[in-house]
Amino acid sequence: MNQPITSPLNTSHAIVRYPTELPFPFAKAVAANGFLFLSGQVAMDDSGSPQHGDVPTQTRLILNNLQRTLIACGGAWEQVVKVTVWLSDMAHFAAFNQEYQRHFPAGFPARSVVSCQLAFGLDVEIELQACTHQSSPSPRSHADASAH
Repeated sequence: MNQPITSPLNTSHAIVRYPTELPFPFAKAVAANGFLFLSGQVAMDDSGSPQHGDVPTQTRLILNNLQRTLIACGGAWEQVVKVTVWLSDMAHFAAFNQEYQRHFPAGFPARSVVSCQLAFGLDVEIELQACTHQSSPSPRSHADASAH
C-alpha cells in the first residue's frame, strides 16, 4: 500500500491523503477534521480491471472494496454517515437497494442516488464519508432534532 501523505491544515489538524494503488489520478481516501472521505468506486478487481455483472454483484463488490478501504484508512463501517450512489439507469434502483440494505444492519447512513453514464460501461458507482471522531454527540429526541 502506498504511504499516506500528510499536509498541515493548521496547528491542530492535518489533511491525510491515502494514494490509490490503481493507475488513476485520485486519492482513494482523504482524512480531514475527523472525517474520512472515500473516492467513488466502480466494480473493479484489485488490479483495476472493471468487473461487469448484474447490479447486485457490482454493488456487493463495490461495498466490500469500500469497507476494506475504510478499515485500511483507520475507519469502521459503523462510522459511515453519507453515501452517494450513481446508477447508469434508475431502472436499477430496486435491484441496487436489495443488495445495499444487506450491508447496513446497524442502520442506514444518509444517501443520495442519481443516474448518469458511468466509466467502463458499468452500472453502479458509490462514494462514502465516515465520521471518525472518537466522541459522539449527545442523543436528542426526533422532536428536538426536527425543531432545528
